Amino acid sequence: MGRKVAGAAAATFAVVLSVVLVGGQVGDGGFLWWGNHGPIYIYGNDGFTVENGVFSGNGTADDPYVIEGWRIDRPQADYGVYIDHTTAHFVIRDCVIEGTRQAGIYFNTVQNGRVEDTQIGLSDTAVYLLDSSFNTFERNVIAESKYGVVTAANSRDNIITGNSFLDNGLNGYDPHRWNQWNLNGIGNYWSDYKGYDGNEDGIGDIPYYALNDRYPLMSPPVQWTRVAPAGLSYSGNQVAPDGSLVVSSDTPISLSAMDQGSGLAEIQYSIDGGPWTVYTGFIYLTGEDGPQKLTYYGIDHLGNVERQRTVSFMLDNHPPITEIEIGEPKYEDARGIWITSKSRISLNLVQASTYGVTQTFYRIDGHGWQRYGTPFTITGADGPHQISFYSLNASGVTEDLKTIIIIKDDAPPNTRGAQAPPSGVAVQVQVGPTTTPVIEEPASIVEELPLETDPEPSVQTQSDAT
Repeated sequence: MGRKVAGAAAATFAVVLSVVLVGGQVGDGGFLWWGNHGPIYIYGNDGFTVENGVFSGNGTADDPYVIEGWRIDRPQADYGVYIDHTTAHFVIRDCVIEGTRQAGIYFNTVQNGRVEDTQIGLSDTAVYLLDSSFNTFERNVIAESKYGVVTAANSRDNIITGNSFLDNGLNGYDPHRWNQWNLNGIGNYWSDYKGYDGNEDGIGDIPYYALNDRYPLMSPPVQWTRVAPAGLSYSGNQVAPDGSLVVSSDTPISLSAMDQGSGLAEIQYSIDGGPWTVYTGFIYLTGEDGPQKLTYYGIDHLGNVERQRTVSFMLDNHPPITEIEIGEPKYEDARGIWITSKSRISLNLVQASTYGVTQTFYRIDGHGWQRYGTPFTITGADGPHQISFYSLNASGVTEDLKTIIIIKDDAPPNTRGAQAPPSGVAVQVQVGPTTTPVIEEPASIVEELPLETDPEPSVQTQSDAT
């Protein structure tokens, strides 16, 4: 298509995507998706809610609260994630927190927290610990901030290990040496470390004295990918960790280019290495669900060709559809669906993506989201219970949230009636114009009988009759 002259043509690329409502997460070997989120502030153990970015967990050591998969990018706030006065166990993982005014992560009087596999950078302070103890930071990137990790006030017994500290003004501050900067012979990577590794075991032979890291690493254990992630998000377009844009066959993709010299002659594009085509209007991806690559370049009127550029897409034409199935015993009337604690509830995929694994999530009565695996039952008090659920494709496409109210009833019927008296004793009670024999207890009947003859028939005991 002619010779290539670097910089001769200045083409710009614009992708137009429809807005997609998304939610959830993908794990177990699939893609890991992220989504945009505003600053997260959690005060007290009751603050670990879905609205505050919590996916699951109940706050115990065996089942910590999980804040996962969020991108908090230049939020125009002092912090990205601020945890305040908590003792519950929680994990922040697989997040990207960048560009905050003060601290990417701020712990104030916090215990039992864990931050792992998270990128924190481009802030005044990446991590600030105030009067916080027994927290762990592992496998994170802490980069290009004025301060890396600051332990202030009475912060002690925190563990910081296996992290990559990259180009910070001051990597850390721990004046009392109350915190642990290595664990089990593994420290952190410090970009300003000046030591050496004589035995080539990947660990520096002299400590990183600034923070008493006895086992500094010679190479970063975690790379700063600075990926623009996407995933569980209230609105916006899905982006995979490798930059892939999630589209359907109805999503228009447009290319535009400019040339300051002789002017743009045409734009050529190719899909997945196929034939080159002159761009004339919207491009729509077709075929099987899965990854596709669009390559393009511009040509000016003098035949100058710009460098080829490639954009990755994820095609997904099959949004998930989930239906709920309620097992026996159940009963339905005008008031709703009635069940017991033995009624098994199933969430069945009616439609799933043809690419990757589709996962289903549910929650009961507004509590933490859980990944659906097997049928479950409703426990707790009798009465109405709310079940919310949705499914998420491997591409990040999510169906609309569905909610159903069911009524749990484990209480048996309560039948009321009169106590049966001994046989052979009866009394007649006037009911309207007629009399009806009523069985009564003998003692009470004798006490209520008149001594003289009544106009109405009276009841005689056996002794009176003789």
